[in-house]
Amino acid sequence: MIIPLPSDREQSFWIYIEPNHVYLFYLLLLVCCSEELRTSSKRTTLQNSIRRLTSSTVLLPAFVAVFAAGGLLPLSVLGANVANADKAEIITVIGIYTHAWFLSFALGLPPIVLALEFLGIRRRNPDYMKAAERTSRIWGISFAAGAATGTLVEFGLVQIWSGSLIVLGTFFFAPLFIEVFAFMLELVLLVLYLFTWSTYRYTWKHWMFGLFIAVGSIWSAYQILAANAWMNIPWGTGDLVSKVLPWVPTLGPNVTNSTAMIQVLNFLPSNGSAVIGNLNAMQSIGQILTNPLIAFSNPEAVPLFLHTVTASIATIGFLASMFLSVEYFRNRGKREYYAKFLKVTFGIAAVASLIQPLFGDMEGRLEYTYMYTKFLALEGIPPQGGTNPILGLLLFNNPNYFFQGFDYLRTLVGSSISPGLASYTIDFAQQNQPWLTAFFLVMVVSSIIMFIFSIVYFGLYSKKLNRLVRLVFRRDTQDVLFASSLVLPFLAILASVFGWVAREMGRHPWSIYGLITYNEIVTPVNLTWSYITLIAFIELLLGVGGTVAMYISFQWKASDENLLPEKSQDAQQLVKN
Repeated sequence: MIIPLPSDREQSFWIYIEPNHVYLFYLLLLVCCSEELRTSSKRTTLQNSIRRLTSSTVLLPAFVAVFAAGGLLPLSVLGANVANADKAEIITVIGIYTHAWFLSFALGLPPIVLALEFLGIRRRNPDYMKAAERTSRIWGISFAAGAATGTLVEFGLVQIWSGSLIVLGTFFFAPLFIEVFAFMLELVLLVLYLFTWSTYRYTWKHWMFGLFIAVGSIWSAYQILAANAWMNIPWGTGDLVSKVLPWVPTLGPNVTNSTAMIQVLNFLPSNGSAVIGNLNAMQSIGQILTNPLIAFSNPEAVPLFLHTVTASIATIGFLASMFLSVEYFRNRGKREYYAKFLKVTFGIAAVASLIQPLFGDMEGRLEYTYMYTKFLALEGIPPQGGTNPILGLLLFNNPNYFFQGFDYLRTLVGSSISPGLASYTIDFAQQNQPWLTAFFLVMVVSSIIMFIFSIVYFGLYSKKLNRLVRLVFRRDTQDVLFASSLVLPFLAILASVFGWVAREMGRHPWSIYGLITYNEIVTPVNLTWSYITLIAFIELLLGVGGTVAMYISFQWKASDENLLPEKSQDAQQLVKN
């Protein structure tokens, strides 16, 4: 699909949206939903699903907060293309969050599907097998929708944020090149996995197909997150960043051609992303990077990856538990049927929630060391500095440790080669501190609540803990888990959304922290509001369409067993064996 980008220039400018990804999305959507639409006795299933989902406002507060918090400072210090960059940020935020929504399923569903199939094979239980098969359809839809929305994000980087080609061709080349092979591994094996349930039922061979898909998903996620980690901590640039932001320490060995890198940084403020189209300019710059694998050495790459994956697993595990809880309370005669599945979905989410704070702590330590302005904004440290007993204990084993504030950083601005940008970085973080602190607190409080109920889960297996649960909640552990499952998914989504908003806003106005600002890499072609509206509509349409498809596919119930002849065949075969 080709979309013309309105331009006030003589030359035409186009955005090409990879058709294969969009077609793949609709193909898998059709395959995974066809049985639901065919067997459903309610002809209004799709209509009701669309109505419910379009009325959802789960992500709305995050978008409102992002746009409300942006632009609180005069941006003249940033130079040209600021208005264009602000427009581009709108569709970038929508596109990334839509893409991340489906990626959460692609990362969070594999443990659930594989656990259900494992139990089905091990216990020769057709209930677990049917649950795994039905849930795997959502896995397929999330992959297809993630590919479609990822295409928009990918080409947005190349054509809207065209200056990012400098980074894509150097520091990001290895991660993104390797990610292509991970994507192909997922694509081939996912099709094989979805269409061989009847052929390889109750076999470990089929289970291994799913395991390798999960490996591909994790492999792919690591490559992308390693690239994002580098945008926050541009490892391998030595002391280049500290020349602009004096409070930043040396960022590893300098594996760049410093002369070429400085030329790029000098070109971008006056030329923006147009420098990419200047062949003579690029030839004169020469080779920028000497070690293409440096992004993998970034100290934040692994903690960010682990933190993001466990967040996805917890979110999707609690979300699956919520749907089971709804059916549990609706069907009193089938409660044991849903309870055995809740032990799987809630258990996986609980384990992820219990270990995630360890990776969050690692992230916080890195922010303190390498992104101090973000650290001050998130933690709510006053401008003049102050103490924080919890942070002092965690970081220095000293509750009275004094953290320097924004006022101290301003004393270092004079040593910067760009005092204006250094001051702006401090001013933005300080003036947006209330927003960033609020986002961070929402994430922390939500995570604490999830952590508590994750401990409650083990009351199913511990008599002492079960007695404690009954003492506190006046209910049995199983009832507490089902009731809490109606709330925990929303807390998990809030924690993920606001946590990522705080992470990305904390880096503003930098695209690459301390090196390249966001307005320096945006396209010089004027972005009109009609174009912004069109792209945002496409992104939201893909998001709603994929979510509706997943919602329909997840409606497996105890009563569905009677609609499936293979259920009785499985049972008969088991009896014979």
